[in-house]
Amino acid sequence: MSYGIKRFFLLTCCLACSWSGLEAKIDLQVVRQWKKLEFNFPNDATRKTAIEKRFYVPGKCVPIDMDFHDRQDAQKSRIFVTIPRFGEGCPVTLGTVDDQGHITGYPDYSWHDNQGKNCKGLTSVYRVAIDKCNRLWVMDAGKIGSKQHCPPQLLAFDLSSDRLVYRHVVNASNYVSTSLLITPVVDVIGTSDNCKDTFVYVADALGFGILVVDVANDRSWRVTHRFMYPYPSHGSFKINDDSFDLMSGVFGMALSPYQRGRDRYLYFHALSSTTENIVSTKVLRNDSFLQNPNAEPRSIKVLPGERPNQSAAEAMDRNGILYYGIMDPPSIWCWNSATEFSPRNFHQIAVNRETLQFASGVKVVNNRKGEQELWVITSRFQKFLKGTIDSKAVNYRIHAAKIPNLFACSSCPNSPKSPHIPTKPVIPNTEFLDETLECDDLLEV
Repeated sequence: MSYGIKRFFLLTCCLACSWSGLEAKIDLQVVRQWKKLEFNFPNDATRKTAIEKRFYVPGKCVPIDMDFHDRQDAQKSRIFVTIPRFGEGCPVTLGTVDDQGHITGYPDYSWHDNQGKNCKGLTSVYRVAIDKCNRLWVMDAGKIGSKQHCPPQLLAFDLSSDRLVYRHVVNASNYVSTSLLITPVVDVIGTSDNCKDTFVYVADALGFGILVVDVANDRSWRVTHRFMYPYPSHGSFKINDDSFDLMSGVFGMALSPYQRGRDRYLYFHALSSTTENIVSTKVLRNDSFLQNPNAEPRSIKVLPGERPNQSAAEAMDRNGILYYGIMDPPSIWCWNSATEFSPRNFHQIAVNRETLQFASGVKVVNNRKGEQELWVITSRFQKFLKGTIDSKAVNYRIHAAKIPNLFACSSCPNSPKSPHIPTKPVIPNTEFLDETLECDDLLEV
């Protein structure tokens, strides 16, 4: 793009932003896409056996989450994807994606070739998280479909060696028969030199609670609250022309930015809801929940406003900006946590009825240059639920964009001129906000 055209585009963008209520929308870049998932097997014989045993049924697998590992050395960066086993047919449940879009089981195929018969392997993984200590955290629900084959387990792999460095098998007292532990959020309390001082908060979507794992002491407890339940009035979903019912509790979760010497906040919401909730991690780390999972109900708050409709995953960047998708229209939004959680402070940053259906995974990734990127995985999950997936159409996509580019013409990162911040709950202040990116800054890129 020539300098003149680039300048004209940016000037147009800035002028658009100056109009009240008008913000530019940017399409996220599609990094990978599939009509149906394809897998790499150790050899042809393994593939043949998987097909014969119906461990692999083409078209039966839906990716739900992803994360991006941008390695600092000469090694190639990696995209991780999770493929929960909603039933038969998925040969691996966690893998890396090659340049052709084929998925290889992580850390290797032997961890997956069990289909619930080897609880030392991986049974069904919904979501993962990479922390600042270069660890990949994996939440294995232990279920295939509705059958609990193995106890849920939380694992961590050292991404430098791809070796298992931590495993926590969840005690039976910390989950119920309906539990579906899906979303791990990692809170490294200390520095990168003290990675043992870590807590992991895990959403239990169908057991309606949050599992807290104290990594240093290898123990866990369960937290329950009415805000973790689905709202019956929001159990009906619509994505484009498809409608379906789903009663799912706490689902999306995100941590406020790390500040030395301060406790963080956990933001969370039920899938079948339009509200957002907040709790101090200091409350969750209180082991009084060992005796009573509802020990401090007044410490968990609901924010005042509501989204226009339901949202699945969410993530927060180092400036306290929360990113999330909504169902109708399929789109990605942001909210500055220094402002009131209210529709007047929600900003649409991307919308596409074809490519942004059901944003089930949202991540903020630090690349090797120290820049932050937004990564999103979307799918026609509603068509999978209804059995109407079209194998000739693109059904699954991974998107990415640099966050400063998303905000070239958005009000989201701006510090509020007249902030309306409720005293209860306490919302993180604006001390950690970066300077606002001006449109002129992009002219130098």
